[in-house]
Amino acid sequence: MKRFASLLAVASLVACNGLLGLDEAYVDSSIGAAGVANGGSSAAAGAAAGGEPGAPLGTPCERYCEAITEACTGDSTQYTDLEACLLTCPDFAEGSADDMEGNTLGCRLNYALKAPSEPITYCTWAGPGGDGVCGSNCEGFCSLMAATCTEESTRTAVDYFPTIEECLSACEEVPQRGPYSATNETTTGGADIFECRLYHVTAAIYADDAGVHCPHAMGLQLCVDP
Repeated sequence: MKRFASLLAVASLVACNGLLGLDEAYVDSSIGAAGVANGGSSAAAGAAAGGEPGAPLGTPCERYCEAITEACTGDSTQYTDLEACLLTCPDFAEGSADDMEGNTLGCRLNYALKAPSEPITYCTWAGPGGDGVCGSNCEGFCSLMAATCTEESTRTAVDYFPTIEECLSACEEVPQRGPYSATNETTTGGADIFECRLYHVTAAIYADDAGVHCPHAMGLQLCVDP
């Protein structure tokens, strides 16, 4: 009798759902996975992305660039605008969602999300250089150089590094004034310092003009001693 009663209750519930036009519960596994990847529930993650709870998240690059351009402004600006960040972002190794160090997008995203609490510290860690946390500044710089200033994109053989190793070796010899800011003309405007070179490799990406900006990033023009 108990089993019959239980079956009757289930049948009644199904019939009721049909009468009311209700569908059976459906779980989108991609939403749950996105929530876990960002360290919380899918509902909280959707709300954090600016939509309704449970709303789909953007791509890692979209989340990263929205976070860093909103939190890192003024002297802490890391990209001239959202579009510049979105164009630069694919050149970073993706890494994983829990990265807190290393030259990866995952690391940069995590510190971009923390940046509102302490922008003077977290913005440069989340920025294109990495500032010794999300990779060394030279690692960040050279990963962008390898993707942007190449034999195909530049005008002469001296406008690009043939290997990452040669880029890293040359970069280590360039003085770093820091902290990096994409809007600080005293560090991006022409001195022979790392910050000038980092600015111009990102400019080569978003301005789509490697022929002009890669020589600056190499320290052959503009980013040279006066």
